[in-house]
Amino acid sequence: MAGAVAELVELNRAFATAELAPDAGFFRRYLADDLQFRRAGGTVVDKTAFLKDLGAPGNTTERLDPGDIEVLLFKEDLALCSMVVRFKGVRGGKPVDGVFRNTRVFTRIDQVWKCALWFNTKESQAP
Repeated sequence: MAGAVAELVELNRAFATAELAPDAGFFRRYLADDLQFRRAGGTVVDKTAFLKDLGAPGNTTERLDPGDIEVLLFKEDLALCSMVVRFKGVRGGKPVDGVFRNTRVFTRIDQVWKCALWFNTKESQAP
């Protein structure tokens, strides 16, 4: 189980790298087809909308630093991951600079961890 925890820590770090790129191919592989993602503003989007927004012309990322990554492995194919993300950039034409709590549920499908649920919440203060 320690190997799965380490794998998920690295995968969550890779999410940040892929968002900075932006690397739609990475997210096509590691987001579940039935993904539900609740943005910090409360909007819920699916995988198709996430991929579309990833490369939107009005979105830029200057900083995206994940930290304090925690992994709770429930079964060999189900895990909850939580982390703090420091973000600075532009989303939907508006500047964003803050600290966010990301909580993700991963399931292992055909030997690949896929994010099925993702909640993004703005933190009131830096932890």
